[in-house]
Amino acid sequence: MTRRHRPPSIRSLSAAMSLVWLLSGCAVQVESNSPYASPDNGQAVSAYTELGLAYLKRDNLTRARDALEHALELGPDDPRALESMALLYQRQDEPALAEEYFERALDADGDYTRARNNYAAFLYDEGKLDAACTQLQQAAQDTTYNNRAQLLANLGRCRFEQGDLDAARRPLEQAIASDSRDAQSLLLLARLDHTQGHDERAWERLQRFFTLAEADPESLELASEIARARGDEKAAAFYHQQHDDS
Repeated sequence: MTRRHRPPSIRSLSAAMSLVWLLSGCAVQVESNSPYASPDNGQAVSAYTELGLAYLKRDNLTRARDALEHALELGPDDPRALESMALLYQRQDEPALAEEYFERALDADGDYTRARNNYAAFLYDEGKLDAACTQLQQAAQDTTYNNRAQLLANLGRCRFEQGDLDAARRPLEQAIASDSRDAQSLLLLARLDHTQGHDERAWERLQRFFTLAEADPESLELASEIARARGDEKAAAFYHQQHDDS
């Protein structure tokens, strides 16, 4: 039996897809204001981009903009500099400009998976769920991406929120196969199983979730629902009380 789907109270997908700042020390000292300096453009673009991201991480948006503008002056089609400028505009609540720069970054390098993942997070925040899922679906094709398990989990969450339970299952199961300690994917799979009437499997997944993460109102409510569906009224009452006390 398939129950009517009720979307879970999942935290913001952008938090789930939290932006990973890959900052490294700027190995290149850029002296572009000097008339005698002629740094390699590629190295200079990379250095200014790293500097801009470092300032962005520290919420120094003025200096971040200065550094990223320098990067784009030297490399106007550099995908990482374009993505970084998109992140800056996103932070400044300039969604039209953020979207423009994400698109430019992906036009410059269609295989830039991290930018596509971050673009999906932005689209989700803007309420563009279908577009976010489309970007995640494309990003998930990159089997070499270092954070693919998290990306698959994000895709599963996105499909679940669309109400497409069958499309949600595969990426969530792939995420668990890649990272067996992914508690949030376990919780979502438990809800998906319960929604589709697979309560024994849902219960098993939820118990695994409780060994990995602290119980919260969402998981306690789900535990009570599944226990009741399994005919275990004592457990249902216990988890219901835990939920009320949380």
